[in-house]
Amino acid sequence: MLGDRRTRRRATSHGQGQERPRRPGDRPAQGSAMHLDIPTLTLVSLLMGISASIGFTSLMTVLHTQRVLRIWVTSIWISTVAIILIGLRNRIPDGLSIVLGNSLLVVANMLTLKGVAAHLELPLRWRWPSTFVLAYAAAFAWYVYVTPNLAIRLLMGSLQAMAFYLTYAYLLLRHGGPDIRTSCRIAGIVMLCNGLFYLARAFIPVDPGSGQNIMLAGTPVAATYVIGILAGLASYFALLQLITERLMVDLRHAARTDGLTGLLNRSAIVAEGRASLARCQQRGLPFALLVFDLDHFKRINDRWGHDAGDAVLQHVTAILREVTRWPDHFAGRYGGEEFVLGLPGADLAQGLEIAERLRHTLAHSHARIDQQSIPVTASIGVSTAQPGLRFEQLVRRADEAMYRTKFDGRNGVSLAEELSLRHATAGDSRC
Repeated sequence: MLGDRRTRRRATSHGQGQERPRRPGDRPAQGSAMHLDIPTLTLVSLLMGISASIGFTSLMTVLHTQRVLRIWVTSIWISTVAIILIGLRNRIPDGLSIVLGNSLLVVANMLTLKGVAAHLELPLRWRWPSTFVLAYAAAFAWYVYVTPNLAIRLLMGSLQAMAFYLTYAYLLLRHGGPDIRTSCRIAGIVMLCNGLFYLARAFIPVDPGSGQNIMLAGTPVAATYVIGILAGLASYFALLQLITERLMVDLRHAARTDGLTGLLNRSAIVAEGRASLARCQQRGLPFALLVFDLDHFKRINDRWGHDAGDAVLQHVTAILREVTRWPDHFAGRYGGEEFVLGLPGADLAQGLEIAERLRHTLAHSHARIDQQSIPVTASIGVSTAQPGLRFEQLVRRADEAMYRTKFDGRNGVSLAEELSLRHATAGDSRC
């Protein structure tokens, strides 16, 4: 009886002695601990988005030269703003919460796509993505104001997310370069799984009693929110892995290349030359090496300044890339104004032909700086591989031939093997 009286007192403490009917948006009773509450899940998604935005922004302050990272940071922040607007459903106008919020999600996906394309060095025009965003916003507004339909809006959201994720996956799996293939494959698989998830989500039924309020769409839809949070988290880690591997590739590239010309530096030339010469010797293939030095380069620096000297070095690099059409060749700046060009598989005649073509092109071209035309010529030495000859010895022989060219008047080609001759036949024509 005592327990009955206490029960009655609790019941009448609300004034009527009857349980108050549950209203939309009320929290579930404590006994339903496993209930999936969409507003709570939206809050979790928002907190995850804010954390990712802050984390990626902090990373961008350190890696501020990474253009792709800036694009993805912008995308993540826009996505976070979109989640905030959607989470304010019933507290702000539907035009802001539903139409603008979902349109911003598409804008975020479009920027992510732009970042993926830039990461893979693929062109992507803004026209069709922008058209898609406008069409999507117009369709969403239609199904909010003209023909209200929550199920169709959920279908549209799922299909657009599926389309973007599958596009990410295709680009990453199809166009991932050899240097970044591992991260592209992992990220591509993650994006593919996300795309298949959103495809499945398109067929999730909506609670008939939800009306037009997604917060009451039912447990199946709420369950997709949980998976969507996990999918979003996996996407963030996938993007982070793409950035990390690209950064590692850039660091390795910077360690191997000359900062001014973009060619291999001295240590990279030696490493590449040793490996390339060993492959040729194993396969019984010839190997030709060119060492060339710019004539009177100190005079150029003294007369026009070091900026002019840098312009000349970049001009010579452009000519070298234009003239050299040889498979698997490698070129580098060996030091100062001295360059090395390796030609795996090239015999003596082919090495001399390329050397003369390079000499002739340089002699008939001029570097330009501040409307000044600076003539450029080079002295070239050529050597070819001999049995048991190491790469460093090959470089030394070509270097000696190059200095003999300078001694004989510069702007010519000399062959290391013809020590008794004053000039190689290819080096007799001068301009």
